[in-house]
Amino acid sequence: MQTGKLMAGLVLAGLLAGCESMDGAMSSINGVLDGTGDVLSGDFRMLADPKPASLGDIWADWKKNEITAKKKWDAQAILVSGTVSRITKVDGLSITNDTIAVYFKDSVNPQCTGKALMRDAMLVNQKKISNLQTGDKINVTGVLATSDSESYNSSNKECYFAFAKSKIEAAPASPAATAPSKAATGTKSKSTKTSKK
Repeated sequence: MQTGKLMAGLVLAGLLAGCESMDGAMSSINGVLDGTGDVLSGDFRMLADPKPASLGDIWADWKKNEITAKKKWDAQAILVSGTVSRITKVDGLSITNDTIAVYFKDSVNPQCTGKALMRDAMLVNQKKISNLQTGDKINVTGVLATSDSESYNSSNKECYFAFAKSKIEAAPASPAATAPSKAATGTKSKSTKTSKK
């Protein structure tokens, strides 16, 4: 009886390990297919290191001259940070494989909104974003979806930009968040020392 339970446990553990390996393999295949599709279409932007920016940076250029801003920002992959405000599916887009949309507020200027569009041909990205929630801090790497941005920015009064071929990662905790608490602790210890004198 004990041997049967042990065998069942080992089989279950093996299946779970196999699922994790399969997820990793599917993610790799998905990334290779996406990258190969980009290269075959002549789009090399996601192969280079992304340029760090804020949505406010892009918007400032956009307000001055949309044509030169589009040329500047559309030529490269961009890395922006923000806070998740909505996670949804985009249906009915026959011309694209971008089916997951993650909306976020810019970390520098909360009046600016971004939309990260993610391909999901193998449902890999759906699994990747399953733990993502509204309010999470994220880093988004993608290319400017100028046609989508144009439709929302035609009035030149709203700071909104969409990013295609997006990759989303949790933003690391900022050291600035821990610095004030250390400073406060240092201040308390100084005041304690002065009170002893």
